[in-house]
Amino acid sequence: MSHVLEDCPLPEIIRERLPGCLFARHVHYFPSIGSTNAYARELAQQGGTEGSLVIAEKQTKGQGRMGRQWYSPSRKNLLFSIILRPPFSIERVFSLTMLTALSLVDAIHSMTGLKALIKWPNDVYFKDKKMAGILTEFSAHEKMVEYAIVGAGLNVNWDIKGKSGLNRWATSLVKEIGHPVSRVDLLIRILELLERYYELLLKGHDSFIHKRWNKLSMVIGREVLVDSCNERKKARVKRIDRNGALIIKDEDGRETSVVCGDLTVLFPSLPGN
Repeated sequence: MSHVLEDCPLPEIIRERLPGCLFARHVHYFPSIGSTNAYARELAQQGGTEGSLVIAEKQTKGQGRMGRQWYSPSRKNLLFSIILRPPFSIERVFSLTMLTALSLVDAIHSMTGLKALIKWPNDVYFKDKKMAGILTEFSAHEKMVEYAIVGAGLNVNWDIKGKSGLNRWATSLVKEIGHPVSRVDLLIRILELLERYYELLLKGHDSFIHKRWNKLSMVIGREVLVDSCNERKKARVKRIDRNGALIIKDEDGRETSVVCGDLTVLFPSLPGN
């Protein structure tokens, strides 16, 4: 039990490990909660401070994009949401998803050596299986962001091998490297990177975030099936633009952009990891 407690991302541990960090000043920790995003949204609506961090060991109503359920067993993974109040127009909101994905990928590599990649619009994959998901929500007034909630779920020490339904499309750090990872150490690294990349974004260095996102994309140059606006078509991904739109070339050679939709990568293979 003591070992389990030692690896709990408790507020006092985060404050001690990250003195002065924007995301360590107001930490809300829950053994169980409906949804970290929903709680962070309520905080933001009540004037919650930028950088406020909501962490849960378990979510009973966790959600991904389009209302899909996000399942995670208790005390195995990282589930957290952050309140941000960037002085952005709504066109730049996707950059928050971008920097969060970069933080996850870079922290995973730093801690484990695994080279995870980003699947448009909001997932982190290792090879052909999902390892993490990001959900960004926001409120705006006159096309300017009032607040944004960026939530992330990362599979860390969840052994998915025995879960036949999930094993086909999901993975975790422990499954890939064969031994547990300190969730506290991993979260600390993610928050360090988040703060660094957010500061770059606030200073106008969007191009750095955008270039790294494209470099770490698992879909650029690949054939995909795109489901958007009740239409499915096969295409090749050219790039992701600064606002997060997917630029594709369809089978007729026409280049179009997709702002919202689902993407299925037509493997046969991914870059070596």
